[in-house]
Amino acid sequence: MRFVPERELREQVKAAIAVLEVELESALPACEVEHIGATSVPGALTKGDVDVLVRVSPDRYEAAMDAVRSAYEVNQPENWTDDFASFDAGRREALPCGVQLVRAGSPDDRLLTEMSRRLRADPDLLERYNDLKREHEGADRDAYWEAKARFHEAELGEAFD
Repeated sequence: MRFVPERELREQVKAAIAVLEVELESALPACEVEHIGATSVPGALTKGDVDVLVRVSPDRYEAAMDAVRSAYEVNQPENWTDDFASFDAGRREALPCGVQLVRAGSPDDRLLTEMSRRLRADPDLLERYNDLKREHEGADRDAYWEAKARFHEAELGEAFD
């Protein structure tokens, strides 16, 4: 894994988010688009991928999934739930972009937004997260993903049990 400071990509990220917002809001007029993940956290280390959360009302979720699926490639279907689906939106501003579709108010919605919010609010938590990334610099992708999952579970577990 390779990580860079979020600030080095900030302008590219802003431009990529702007493009994604236009695309998504034209396909799903009633959606909310929120920038999540490390590129949304000032001071974070990031792999350089941009993630947006697309929140739709529960009754519009199935139609929204069809619309997003027609625009982007399905990503990690093994992680999908009844309330969550992920898509690969390709590259915008030379950065890989992902779209995470959720039913508004679902546990998946809360989980996907809570870590970014906590990292932005808690400098000590952000430093521990950056330390985890530094420890995995140049390491195997799977080892990083496992450590990241443990970190998220430890930090968010009691909030969502």
